Amino acid sequence: MKTEIIITLVAAFLGAAGVVEYAGLPRAKATVHVLNEDGQPIPGANATFGFCAQFNFETNIKVEGVTDANGNFTGEGYSNGMVGNEIRKEGYYLGWAPLPTFYTSNDGHWQPWDQTYTTVLRRIETQISLYVRKWGAKIPAALNESCGFDLEAADWVAPYGKGKAADFIVTVTYLKYTDYNNNELTASITFPNDGDGIQEVKLPKEFANSQFKWPREAPEAGYLAKLEAHHIWSMSPLGTNITDTSKGVDGYFFRVRTVKQGSQITSALYGKITGGIGVGPNEGKNGYISFTYYLNPTSLDRNLEFSGNTLFKNLALSETTHVP
Repeated sequence: MKTEIIITLVAAFLGAAGVVEYAGLPRAKATVHVLNEDGQPIPGANATFGFCAQFNFETNIKVEGVTDANGNFTGEGYSNGMVGNEIRKEGYYLGWAPLPTFYTSNDGHWQPWDQTYTTVLRRIETQISLYVRKWGAKIPAALNESCGFDLEAADWVAPYGKGKAADFIVTVTYLKYTDYNNNELTASITFPNDGDGIQEVKLPKEFANSQFKWPREAPEAGYLAKLEAHHIWSMSPLGTNITDTSKGVDGYFFRVRTVKQGSQITSALYGKITGGIGVGPNEGKNGYISFTYYLNPTSLDRNLEFSGNTLFKNLALSETTHVP
């Protein structure tokens, strides 16, 4: 979701090409330094700056060019302090440099003046179609009772839905329920098979300014047999306190449908959840759960580099994402 928002803002910054110079506005100047994942400069990348001249994206000043042999490109223009940018090269994911919003000017120049901001462009390697979906629903089982969720069917298993394989087993326990604004609950996710599991992932900081932020493959080991998502919502005259222990994480890798011969895994499906797992109350009866997941349907294939084409059909716009 964050990636989608950033890309939308970048497009807004860069959408209109203006050449008007606005009297009274300071100038901003910045250099982007573009590297590949091996730390080598990328020459010939298309770099675009959008200098926001007014609080109206139609008045942006657009400056564009290509990076030199050292992977550098410099842009300069009048600005109200906001500067957007994007970097494109065929065979690579969209990237952008971490330019700041400028607040201080000196002699008509925004400070810092002509600083260099480094970003990494990631090469597109083996993109594949996956089961990808934004999903959320009320948990149909009663409190402290379990129900299975089928990732390929995007539905609960019988007797609650049409799913066939219980990939995730969800159980909700309330620690407190006064009303919708004062409650505390835990939703646990467990797994039916030896070797199934889930693990939290910390996304690499060097890919923070790339459209593709994840490792390309799920790891082979490190999966835990249980995850608990804890939700607290309390409202008082002093304000509202909302805590979701899972929502603040970068995401999770998971392994499901594991089959073993001895200690050897002979079959399993791998996937990821972007962002956290949202849980909430349902009138104290059970709960609500939501997450965005990617599932590779090919056994033992750990590749999760999404092509943008989901294997689900006829999804609503609110259920889709094209973020790799």
